[in-house]
Amino acid sequence: MNTRNFKCFQTVYEERNLQVAASKLFLSPQGLSKIIKSIEDECGTPLFIRSKEGFIPTESGKLFYEKSKVVSRDLNELFSSIETLNDKEKRFKVGFAAGTIRAIDIPKVNDFMESNPEVLASWSEYENEQIINRILSDEISFGFVVGKPNNSNLVTGLVKSIDLVAYVYNGHRLFNEKQVEISDLKTEKIISMNEKYHVYHDVINACHLNSFNPNIVARVGEGESIYRLVKNRVGIGISPKFFIDNEDIKAVEIKDAYSWDVYGVYRVDSADRDLAKRFLEAMNESKS
Repeated sequence: MNTRNFKCFQTVYEERNLQVAASKLFLSPQGLSKIIKSIEDECGTPLFIRSKEGFIPTESGKLFYEKSKVVSRDLNELFSSIETLNDKEKRFKVGFAAGTIRAIDIPKVNDFMESNPEVLASWSEYENEQIINRILSDEISFGFVVGKPNNSNLVTGLVKSIDLVAYVYNGHRLFNEKQVEISDLKTEKIISMNEKYHVYHDVINACHLNSFNPNIVARVGEGESIYRLVKNRVGIGISPKFFIDNEDIKAVEIKDAYSWDVYGVYRVDSADRDLAKRFLEAMNESKS
């Protein structure tokens, strides 16, 4: 008997209907019926009475249900604990600042993770400062961040550099321009990544340096939302150049705008600095 059989039994018990239970388990009624029969054979007693009203549990069935729930819970906790210990043994953890997953060479990162068993393959994003702080506190071994951190305790290397552009919809007054200045956006409705992203704060600062507060009408959590809002003429999107121009939307260069730079970062005294160095070198190779 296995945990899958427990789940099958529990679902039939709760639904009292073989057809409904089979549908929930993505099994055929015939296949589920065989599983229930095999459990009964193993227990040596009927666990259900088959009737027009459905599958009615016997007293043995009621007892089996209660005990199987306890066993299932204990097994789930056991497997979860084993997984947690396994993750701890994979000491080399990688963090991604918000937005960097879109910029990096994902196949290259994935290949490196899979070819080095000590790397914990996790793709969670955090705010830029959180990644830096987690590296400094040795919670993670390597991070992808936006902008070069100014900290002598960190080794950094440029991984990807992307131009910051204004995405403009067809029919807008700036659509046919090849280049705009930040000041040209003073009266525009701006769509930006939200406060978790480094680019949001950079856009705000650039506007302030040009003596105006931007009219940000949308703060979004991922780039696709910028594209959709621009396409529906909600405003102009300010973003790293991630999308290909088409007849509806095009990227217009922002004069004197900085590039959006993604750096690989690790602690200079990290116990895993040799692996981190090889990781960074692999990411730099992906630029060529």
